[in-house]
Amino acid sequence: MRYITMLLAMCVALLSLTGCFKEEKQGTRMLISLYSQNVTNDPIMKTSSDIEGYAFEVKKGSKWEVSSWEDALNHRITNTETGEQQSEDMVYTYANYDTEAEYQLSFELWSTHTFLVVVDRTNKIYATRQYDTPMNLPTVYTQLHLYAHKKSGSANGWTFVNPFPDEAREPLVPTETEENEKEEETKSPQA
Repeated sequence: MRYITMLLAMCVALLSLTGCFKEEKQGTRMLISLYSQNVTNDPIMKTSSDIEGYAFEVKKGSKWEVSSWEDALNHRITNTETGEQQSEDMVYTYANYDTEAEYQLSFELWSTHTFLVVVDRTNKIYATRQYDTPMNLPTVYTQLHLYAHKKSGSANGWTFVNPFPDEAREPLVPTETEENEKEEETKSPQA
């Protein structure tokens, strides 16, 4: 009986050690739900504009930014401490235009530390995020809110910048006045 107990104890000990030898994998797929609000009265809606995204491998602890709208369009980031610039992005992605899709943008991230940029070309807004890629987490889900009526803001780890805050924006949803005007135009007889 003593040998059976000792054998069982050794089996339990060996089985508990197998969890210690799991292979760790660096890399994750980040799925992003994109939302927009062009004017203050607009509801927050799924984005349907021209969106692109790209990512750079950066050193842990370094601080990066997109310095201008031209830099956002040209895939260029600047280190805020050294002035060094990078323009060779490691990941490029283009948004899915299906506003019904839950996640319109995805990044395949394999580097330990990355700087992510999402550019809304239609509304002239960009968002950035520094991200440490987790171990053994195959998929990450996040949201990005782009407010065209605000100069800047941050939420969910993202910081967005509107380089043209004074530019007039079209509402995403027509107001009641605009809808009434359209109805009157269709009702009036054509000359």
